[in-house]
Amino acid sequence: MQIAHGAEAVILKENGSILKKRVRKGYRLPVIDDKLRRKRTKSEATLLRAARRAGVHVPGILEESDFSLKMEFIEGEKVRDAISAGNAAELAGKIAGSVARLHNYGIIHGDLTTSNMIIKENEVYLIDFGLGFQSKRAEDKAVDLYVLKEALESTHHEIKEIVWRMAIEAYGEKFDEAKKVIKTLHEIEKRGRYRERAG
Repeated sequence: MQIAHGAEAVILKENGSILKKRVRKGYRLPVIDDKLRRKRTKSEATLLRAARRAGVHVPGILEESDFSLKMEFIEGEKVRDAISAGNAAELAGKIAGSVARLHNYGIIHGDLTTSNMIIKENEVYLIDFGLGFQSKRAEDKAVDLYVLKEALESTHHEIKEIVWRMAIEAYGEKFDEAKKVIKTLHEIEKRGRYRERAG
């Protein structure tokens, strides 16, 4: 059963697992298309395994091929739908703890939205590392946080302030280089505001 169709892949649920198939792009030369899909599939598998070693809750990989990943299906509710004023502080801490562990291992998620987070047995699982990569740069980690903040502002406007405040506080407690990353985040936000005024 198909449950999602994104720009890069089709997501199928079958027999209690998830199959993520990177689809062929007709506008690309087949040899280039195959190379890109193979590279991105391998990269996502590598990031998922690294995230698990870092202590982050992620789907386990059951099978891997050139263009697809078969993964554990995480039975739960998306944070997007579950977060509220009542649980915002607790969830913000769990989210920030996961992001801090990723960044400590040099893993950039690339798409930190509450749609890519699932609550299962009171734990937050991160899913969809399709845009992720590995980096030690403070700028890349700051952009990861920037994406999260933008997602909170667009999707959870009424509770964004408490979630963001608690998330940044927890991130600062759990990641040694947090001050440097947060400083870089402020610089990115200033550049964004400058571009808006210039535009």
